[in-house]
Amino acid sequence: MKKISAIGAVCLLPLAGCVEPDSGPGYSPPEASGLVAVRPYPTDDDVCQVIGENALTVEYLDHTRTLVGCPAVETGAIADRIAEGGVRVDSAGEWVLISIPDS
Repeated sequence: MKKISAIGAVCLLPLAGCVEPDSGPGYSPPEASGLVAVRPYPTDDDVCQVIGENALTVEYLDHTRTLVGCPAVETGAIADRIAEGGVRVDSAGEWVLISIPDS
């Protein structure tokens, strides 16, 4: 059996520091930006959220549209919401607000 010398062990430590643990999403929850999250949109697996009414969103709510918030860093999700007919209406903290016509 080989022994690892103290010098060999020290040399390996910097390599271990190169691996970053999964720290979760790179954005805060909608509530941290003053938004009221209702549910994920369009499915339970998505990062975007249907946004409910409060002082920040009241002017964007309409019975013919759904207000959705997507994390600003999730550019693909934002592009998907716009491709389905959504219109970017505002930002709140780390979240982009998109108004989507009801189908």
